[in-house]
Amino acid sequence: MEDDNNRIAITVCGDGGTGKSSISLRLVRSKWTHDYDPTIEDSYSVTRVIDGMTYHLHLTDTAGQEEYRGLWSAANTRDADAFLLVYDITNHDSLLAVDYFNDLIDMESEERAANKPPQIKFVAGNKVDLAHDRQVPSAEGLNWARDHGCGFMETSARNMVNIEETFALIVRRVVAARRGQLSPPTRQPNIPNSGLQNYPTPGDNDEKGQIGSSEDSKKKGFWKKLPCCAIM
Repeated sequence: MEDDNNRIAITVCGDGGTGKSSISLRLVRSKWTHDYDPTIEDSYSVTRVIDGMTYHLHLTDTAGQEEYRGLWSAANTRDADAFLLVYDITNHDSLLAVDYFNDLIDMESEERAANKPPQIKFVAGNKVDLAHDRQVPSAEGLNWARDHGCGFMETSARNMVNIEETFALIVRRVVAARRGQLSPPTRQPNIPNSGLQNYPTPGDNDEKGQIGSSEDSKKKGFWKKLPCCAIM
């Protein structure tokens, strides 16, 4: 039986064409696909073992195209434990569109019950497999995430880069928020666009977490191999 304490609702949002549906399907079906209807909101459920605990993830993949954004229901925001805001690193306008979704989340969260833990926001710069067409520098995406109190990771749904790791970080942040160990997100000062080498990166203890099941041993120490840093 599913334990509410181990149930985590994640709303995936972003502009159309950013690959957010591909990210969701990568996690759920372990395969890449670009053949889907971007106008349809869909839901998925998947189970993952993280840090020795089993979590039931319920993903809502929202319609990202502008003409369908008005179809968002309050449940997409108020009932979510976390949000994954996706942009396309090859399309700078898609990062600007994240502002719209972030503002919508903030407005709806004001109606959220006061006794509920703060909602988690995490930003994914997708399509790093198309780095030769990059329009959004890693530092710019990182700055945006830091400025809006979000976690950050660059991903590739096509090449399965940082997909499991991103959702593992989201789960850990949700768990910390439920335990009262995570403060509500606050805006932070911008970081100069001078590179990523001096930004906070996960510590050695993060390598001890379990992600998935049979692949755990292969993923141990993945932080040392990431193409970009992450904000915990």
